[in-house]
Amino acid sequence: VDADNEALVKAVDLLSYMNVAKGTSETTFGADELVTRQQFALFIYRLMKGGKDAPAGAANSTKFTDLEDATYNYAIAWANAEGIVNGKSETTFAPKDGIKLQEAYAMIVRALDWEETKELVYPFGHIEVAEQEGVELDNGLDSKVSYTDELTRGDMAILLYNAFFAETGIEEVDTRERGLGPWELDADGERV
Repeated sequence: VDADNEALVKAVDLLSYMNVAKGTSETTFGADELVTRQQFALFIYRLMKGGKDAPAGAANSTKFTDLEDATYNYAIAWANAEGIVNGKSETTFAPKDGIKLQEAYAMIVRALDWEETKELVYPFGHIEVAEQEGVELDNGLDSKVSYTDELTRGDMAILLYNAFFAETGIEEVDTRERGLGPWELDADGERV
């Protein structure tokens, strides 16, 4: 990871800490390596599940006949069932193909439930949503990356970092921590 690239450093730190994206070894992230469609589905799964890993070795429960690595089957099946990922055809997912920026935008937009509010035409509707003010999934992404370019692990990290901090279309559930003891609360409702 290039220490001078602040956006990449922050993204890799957060995604590694959250167990969304692991390194390619103990000491490298592999920021310049290309990301495949199956890897991106797994990263989306982990992001949406708070860093929880998909069960490895699951049988292929999708209509896709070209899934070969059981490491990714559960994440792809989950993402497909949730409407986050589509195949290249009815029976082909193309798991080892590189993921293009426009495909990544579509997956993130669907995962964050922004597609529910309007009919989005692929890819331009997803691109528009992903780059709108307040969302800006491309914040920190190299401006040379075009919509049809395949993404590197570094590009993916920046996109998912931005997605982590973006507002979602998913209804939030308010949770409150309950504790034992005679605590007093300050004006903001925090324990003192």
